[in-house]
Amino acid sequence: MQGILKNKFNIIVLLLFLAAGLCGVLHHELWRDEAQVWLVVRDLNIFGVFDHVRNEGHPLLWYIIVLPFAKIKLPVISMQILSFIFMSAAAGVFLWKSPFSKIAKLSVVFSAGFLYWLTIISRSYSLVPLFLFLLALYYPRQKEHPYIYSIFNILLANTHILMFGFSSALCILFGYENVFKTSENRKKYLAPFLINAVCLAITALYILSRPEDNVSAAVAPLSTISIAAVKNAVTGFFTNIYAESGISAWVGAICIIAGLVLLFAKDKRLFAVFGFSTLYQFYIYICVCKSSPEKAFLVLLTLVFCFQVVFDKLKNKEKTFINTLIVIIFGLSWNLGFHLYKNDFFYKYSGSKEAAQYIEKNIEKDAVIISNMTLTTAGVLAYLPERKFYVTAFNDYYTYGYKKFKMKKPQNFYSKKVYYIYSALEKPDKDKTVLFVSARDTLIPTEVFYIAKDK
Repeated sequence: MQGILKNKFNIIVLLLFLAAGLCGVLHHELWRDEAQVWLVVRDLNIFGVFDHVRNEGHPLLWYIIVLPFAKIKLPVISMQILSFIFMSAAAGVFLWKSPFSKIAKLSVVFSAGFLYWLTIISRSYSLVPLFLFLLALYYPRQKEHPYIYSIFNILLANTHILMFGFSSALCILFGYENVFKTSENRKKYLAPFLINAVCLAITALYILSRPEDNVSAAVAPLSTISIAAVKNAVTGFFTNIYAESGISAWVGAICIIAGLVLLFAKDKRLFAVFGFSTLYQFYIYICVCKSSPEKAFLVLLTLVFCFQVVFDKLKNKEKTFINTLIVIIFGLSWNLGFHLYKNDFFYKYSGSKEAAQYIEKNIEKDAVIISNMTLTTAGVLAYLPERKFYVTAFNDYYTYGYKKFKMKKPQNFYSKKVYYIYSALEKPDKDKTVLFVSARDTLIPTEVFYIAKDK
């Protein structure tokens, strides 16, 4: 009877999540960061994808998953559906396999990260929860299933560069406990450890081999790290999670610290893994790219991983304590999550789809459309599979963002009509006649688009 009631709760929660997630995905309009992945895999061949993605500073996994859907010319919403599917699978694994209380599970599944940031916004972050939760299931069974454990760890490392530190620490811990610390059954664990370590090394070398003109970030020297920089990163982290640095942030911080104290007492090695991963992520925030809600949420997910691994070691009161911490840490983001979800449902997140529809209906197929910078107009092109924007700096047509280009008047277009598309980052000059402006009240102000022609 208890099992039936438990499954009934899980089914109801999952169905609610599926309904909310699907409705949100269907109402969400892509913006440039989401569209960039789609354009890269849609418009480059496989070798071009492998060569370009290192410029993005990301692992390849998300691009490889999305690539087949783009190559068979499905609409871009198929990428959004993929994010939704991965997050739905993660929710299912968490509901059925995690040891936490019902209210704790509910708090996680309807937190801002699950409800909005990782489900509605289609990016590689959506891969993290599923592989992280599967890895948590196999962490206690890594000795019985070392290859499965290693494969999930490799997959997790290739979801996002922010998870690379966590996976690396787990790989080192696996090698220390099963290969270097003891000679018993060493041969059994040597191969999976080496596979794990080599794959992580290949991932690191691939990302670090990128050229200096990375489209998303530039690595700052270690001297950038200062007390002020750390303070700003910590403040930014909690602001991203709770949309404020006030009472919610303080309560969340206290709960996280309390959970870490208990983790330290129960499993110092796992505590070290979490500590290393968090320091690594904050290094990224300070020296590479600033924190964002999606990035900050990954820290909370790794904390849940640690709580799940040590849960069976806890006494009943300690289990209640952990469940309470999870409810507070994730429950505090509910208000923000529902606010973001509601706004995205009722308002335009971006003007990209609207601008694409105008182009499709009103601009000739053989006309030349000049983009002020392809990185900012990528969202529009994701909805235009048969179009490319001309970039005079390269004297060529481009879709995905690579560099910032200056607008130049095109030469030798003969009898073709010429139009210009601008994002709100750079509005049309006075010598242009504006033909179209997308909705100005988009949730991302820079995602307003202007289409113009010469006077």
